[in-house]
Amino acid sequence: MSDSPRSLTVASAWMNAVLDRMEQEGLDRAALTADIRGLEGGRVPGTARMEVALSRLIWRRAQQMTTDPLLGLEVGSQLPAQAGHVMAIIRAHSASFGAFLRAMIRYQTLLSETGRFHMRPAGRGVRLTYRPAAAVIAMEPIQIDSGVASLVAYGPRPLAIRLVGRRGQDPAAFTRRLGCPVQLGAAQAVVDYGNAALAQQTPGADPALLNLNVAYAESLLATHRTMDSLCGSVRAAVGRLGPRQATITTVAHDIGCSPRTLQRRLAAAGSSFKAIFDRHRMEEAHILLSRSRASVAEIGARLGYSEASAFSRAVSEWWGVSPRQLRRAQQDGQG
Repeated sequence: MSDSPRSLTVASAWMNAVLDRMEQEGLDRAALTADIRGLEGGRVPGTARMEVALSRLIWRRAQQMTTDPLLGLEVGSQLPAQAGHVMAIIRAHSASFGAFLRAMIRYQTLLSETGRFHMRPAGRGVRLTYRPAAAVIAMEPIQIDSGVASLVAYGPRPLAIRLVGRRGQDPAAFTRRLGCPVQLGAAQAVVDYGNAALAQQTPGADPALLNLNVAYAESLLATHRTMDSLCGSVRAAVGRLGPRQATITTVAHDIGCSPRTLQRRLAAAGSSFKAIFDRHRMEEAHILLSRSRASVAEIGARLGYSEASAFSRAVSEWWGVSPRQLRRAQQDGQG
């Protein structure tokens, strides 16, 4: 029933930079990150990656806490270069802006899987369309704004931009901030660049440094895809078997290996059966609480909990709110 069989994530450097900028824009970091799993002192630790659903929950809180319509643009446009990790170095040493865009399209998931830019020829230039990834929590418009602004900050002025939501609002402030005509109320965020922008050369670009970092990015991408493949297979097996039948033994049999081999391979990929199983159950819980009229006890039983209280505790620990609060918040957001 989940929208995606695999876990989508955001790099720690990127998410920590976003939180830093939100705090600098006057938002309460403690309130933004309260009860978010895996954080230490309001930060994603080390090289860990944050689940997309949790990053979107933080942006949803930011949307509720701010009255600034430009918050997403302010955050995205002022992220430090180190937030981009290897992509920042590739940008600095790509021969042209067009060459960088082609690399960005290939390696963007190393930073964030919350959505992707897709590029195609359009008129005398190219059009980049941003498509959010399917997840149990939808993207807020200001989070999409942030992604667009982080792209625009990397290069020359676009010909035009379209942003989602806020139909009927005056786009003048957005136009001033982004430096090009902006249309609000679009179904998808779009950035148009002309051929002159694509041909713009990068001063000081070093082909040797570019090749070195492209090789590094390719290595990271290969590792990321290997992890995705294994974890996705386990997640799909859990979905087929259901929470009541899915165990390390039944899932290993389903994908054709021994339980010990599966445990070892998951550990090498930086995951575990329990982590994947728990994530599946909690994303199913979010979907059922949001979209069905079943009682909390019925949903808990369907997901393999023997007691409603155990299910309620699990939801509270995972999502930071009780099942009834989660259901109410989703209903308020839809109505």
